[in-house]
This record gives sequence, structure tokens and C-alpha cells, in this order.
Amino acid sequence: MAVRSRRCTCAAIALPVLLLAMAGWARAQVITVNTLDSGSEPAPLCTLEDAVTAANTEAAVNGCPAGTGNDTILFSVTGTIYPDNALVLDNPSETLSIDGPAYGGITIDGQFNIELIEAEDSFLGLSNLTLTEGVSEVGGALFAGGAEVFIEDSTFVDNEAGEGGAIFGIESEVYILNSTFSEDEAEAGGAIANEDALFLITNCTFDGNLAEYGADIATEEGESLVNSSIFANSISGGNCDEVDDGGYNISDDGSCYFSSPSVNNSTTLNLDPLGLQNNGGPSETVALESGSDAINRIPVANCTEQDTHMKPLGTDQRLFARPDLLNPNACDSGAYEFGALGPYTLNSERVQIARSSTVNSDMVNIGVTFTANGDPDCDLDEDALNSGFGIGLFQGTCASLPFNGLFLDLSPFQVHTVNHQQYGTLFESSGPITVSARLVAL
Repeated sequence: MAVRSRRCTCAAIALPVLLLAMAGWARAQVITVNTLDSGSEPAPLCTLEDAVTAANTEAAVNGCPAGTGNDTILFSVTGTIYPDNALVLDNPSETLSIDGPAYGGITIDGQFNIELIEAEDSFLGLSNLTLTEGVSEVGGALFAGGAEVFIEDSTFVDNEAGEGGAIFGIESEVYILNSTFSEDEAEAGGAIANEDALFLITNCTFDGNLAEYGADIATEEGESLVNSSIFANSISGGNCDEVDDGGYNISDDGSCYFSSPSVNNSTTLNLDPLGLQNNGGPSETVALESGSDAINRIPVANCTEQDTHMKPLGTDQRLFARPDLLNPNACDSGAYEFGALGPYTLNSERVQIARSSTVNSDMVNIGVTFTANGDPDCDLDEDALNSGFGIGLFQGTCASLPFNGLFLDLSPFQVHTVNHQQYGTLFESSGPITVSARLVAL
């Protein structure tokens, strides 16, 4: 079983959590995808394709409620979705976030038949996702045209295109944080092709991408500002074709033309030779091995996002603490923080399951105690009580989580204070599924 917070918390105990239905549950912020099926399905199912259409058109589609123009898609399932068609967002008034679960993960797989996502003249956020086997003339996984796109804690792998194997951006602003690009392929820009766009790329890892020009990034007329990122093991055309150096980057060749404190021609990156692996978190990452010159090379004051707020990062792609607690004065280049701990240490757990012969009526009672591993810069209201947390229940070990299981997103709690002691209560009911929880902060 795994437990996490969106940001941080004091030591806490959660008792009890009551869940009906083993199929799983995720809090519906606006639109909840509750099936791995592709295409459209009748209610009560809400497929990913129908969810995007409901957001884009601001009309109910089958089991998906109507979007409002400012929507978030969440998932009550984990596993792989094989969409029949590209997910298209072309409503200029739409703001849409697609947020995968922190445990188990969501993979969107085009099976080399379709482009995965198109965002035109709109705002799109992507987090906790794996996008793979998308194919297109431009942008196998994502085409951004006149759009504003924020991507974090995600992996792009095995995508193909003529330009921008994973992402093609034109006249757009694209912000990418704590993400990995691996084995993406194109003629130009194996991972990313920038044509008159702004790309701000922070703490990303590029590994084993292929292109004739710029296996990792190729830029034409736009600006690609890279910061604290790793560029390695490119095939054919060198790692970079016209990038701007934001500092603390590392490349294993000289094609990026970095200057100090960035590094060219590194021979000691020491990336895991196995490449992408399940190292924890919502998507696979490429781990750093001991002795890597990416470890602890960025002063903590420079471990920030590249937006106007310059917020401290706080976590790596796996949602593990950044910087790691053993060296709080520096963090690592790339998407993976070496030696970092997960958001919580689980101190104890209790699970009781009562099975029923009636469909969707199994009862699960979970009690856990956990201790935060800490984000020292966390705001006072960013804790498990105020920001929520998640519980994942899977058969097997944490090292090899399966794709099917139960995931519960607990938020928001109604916070109460009695005699200076804070506790939170939560009750939600949707269809056959009922959730009640109580959280006590110690």
C-alpha cells in the first residue's frame, strides 16, 4: 500500500477510511474517467475521449458531465488507454488539465496509428502521464499550435513524427518540468521540435532519442531555454540543434554548446543502462547511479521552476522530495533526484476487506499512520488536511506495482479544530461507491 500528499504534511494518522467497491475511486473535480475503454461508451462510463470532448464542447457526453471552460480530467482507473482518435482541444476559451493518478499511472498509447493530443488556441495541462507510440507528420504525442501548454511529471517514449517525435510546438508557449523523453524519433527534433515557439524546459531527462538534426531538441526561429536537464545517448544527429542554456545542464556530447555551470561531453553521467524503469511515482524514469556528475550539482536557490514565480521545485518526476534530505543544499540535474525519499514514510497500516456477493458492494476499511518526509518550503495550508492525499491498494510489492488496483484520492477534507487539535472529515458518494474518511494531525 502507498500513501502520498500533494505537497507536505505534519506527522499524521488517518482513521478510518471506508470504501465500497473494489473497482476504485477518484474524486471528481469536474470530469472523472472511469474506464480504460477507447472511443465512446454509454453512461455510466466516461472514456478519456468523451471526457476531452465534454470539456471541449462544454456539453455532457455519455457518462461524462459537461465541461465549464475550466476543467480537470482525473482518473478512477489505472493502466493503459488506447484511444481510437487524437484527443483534440481547439476551444479558445477552454482551460483543461489532464492529471493522471500518482500511483499505478495512466498510459496513453497510440499503437503507432494516431497522433495522441492536439492543442490549438487553448490552454492544456498534462501531469502524471505516459504518452507512447503516437505517430504523426508533426508531434507524434503532442501538437501545440497557438496554445499554452504545461507538462510535468510525465514520460514520452517511443513516439514518431517527421518533426518533433514527441512534441511539436508552433507559435505556442510550452513549459515542461520534471519529465523524461526516451526513444522518441523524428527527422528533426527526435523528442521536441520548436518552430517559432517558446519552450521552457526544467529538470528533464532526454535519453536515447533519434533524429538527423537535434535528437533531443531542434529549434527553428523560436526559443528553447533549457535548465538543469540531462541530454544523453542520442542516436544519429547529436543531442541538440539550437538550444538556449539556462544553466546546470549536462550533455554527453558537444552539440548543445553549453557554457559553465552547464557541462558538455560528460563521460560520467552514469545513467541506469536499463533506461526507463519503474522507480516509483506515476511514470517510469531513468535513474541516476552513484558517481553521476548530475548529483548535487545545483545550488538549492537555483532549484526552481522557470515561470514568473520561480517557485522551488519540491519534488522530482516521481513526486519524491527534491532536494533529497541528506543534502538539502543542492539538487540534481534531470528528472530523477538521487537518494530522494517518497512523500511519506508509512509507519503502520491496517486493511480489512469484507467481500459481498452483490456487485460493487465490497467494503474496505483502511487505517494508516504516516510521517511526512518533508518539503521545507511548503506553505502552511499545503498539508494532508488542506490539500488532500492519496491511498493506493495493490496486490504485490511497491517495487512492481501492477496496473490494476484501488486508488483513492482524499480531498477536500472539512477541517475542524477542537481544543487546538485539528482533524478533517470527508464523505463522498457517487453511484454505488461511498467514501468516508477521518484524518487527525498529530
